[in-house]
Amino acid sequence: MAVSAHGNTPGRLKVRTPHPWTRTSESRPEAIRAPSGPIPGQPVPTSAIHRLTVQAERVAKGDGDATPVWVSVVVTTRAKALTSATPGDTVPGDQNTIVYLVKMKGHFVDNSAPGPSGPKAPVGEYLSLVIDAKTFEGTDFGLSRRAPPERPGSFGPVTYLKVYASAPS
Repeated sequence: MAVSAHGNTPGRLKVRTPHPWTRTSESRPEAIRAPSGPIPGQPVPTSAIHRLTVQAERVAKGDGDATPVWVSVVVTTRAKALTSATPGDTVPGDQNTIVYLVKMKGHFVDNSAPGPSGPKAPVGEYLSLVIDAKTFEGTDFGLSRRAPPERPGSFGPVTYLKVYASAPS
């Protein structure tokens, strides 16, 4: 038999516990603290947008289209990014690295592509960059005439970057 909150009369015992988000930081368990940095499936952190825009401007300009139709970015894992940027590629042991997948639509020419002299450089309308979210180092590059088989929006919220012709080189 339980004691009511009003005294010794039988009834239900009311137990009040604070809501997890109303506790002080000292009483908050580690498991519910907000992680720092980008999270796959979540929006691109505003703190990363400027740096990503500068990188996208340099690549777009370097590959022949300083004013692409659009440039999008999404936070995902490297394994998922590769399904869109370079379908069929895998990187064993690095699949869960958090990355930014940057996609652009425009008219691009990859003049830096390795190969024998003589053949024309690869061209495409869709350029993909995979950028490590911690270091901002480019890890993968893709260029295609067709839209990617995996749309970036399938990985999480898409952020569109403003890229201009006057981008610094």
